[in-house]
Amino acid sequence: MKRFAPLLALLACANAPAQTTQPCVTPAEAEALVLFVAPELIRQAGARCANALPPSALLRRTGGSFLARYEAETDAAWPQAKAALSRLTAPQAIQLLDSSFAAPIVASLIAPMVVGNIDAADCPRIERAANLVQPLPPRNVAGLIVLFAQVDADRPNPQMRLPLCRQAPRN
Repeated sequence: MKRFAPLLALLACANAPAQTTQPCVTPAEAEALVLFVAPELIRQAGARCANALPPSALLRRTGGSFLARYEAETDAAWPQAKAALSRLTAPQAIQLLDSSFAAPIVASLIAPMVVGNIDAADCPRIERAANLVQPLPPRNVAGLIVLFAQVDADRPNPQMRLPLCRQAPRN
């Protein structure tokens, strides 16, 4: 547990007000963060939905090309994902992201925050979504998720809570 203490401190600092303006991430950083966390999200969603989906469900597969394609993206996504996390954490916690153990642990700490909101009744829809996006490249799926988060952010009561930086409107 002592090994994880610095990372737990990092997450605690992420919730502490470090500045007066709300920190945000760029769409590219958000996409990288989604790509980086995706394999763990898929694994944990499969475990969470194990009793609600048949054993042959895509989400319940612990191997195969679907999960492998997302796992292949994590290393390349880490630098921008780390930049996103750096924006969302207190300055004193940023150096913890540079440690060798940060990358492998970050996804396993973020994924439960997302997957914890899944009800068993949601599992068939999530399985359908996984099957619909299965043929798409992982980067396109991450782009779609961030696009939906941008649309959601423009609503009066956003549900996704991804702190995206507002972009200037195009003329």
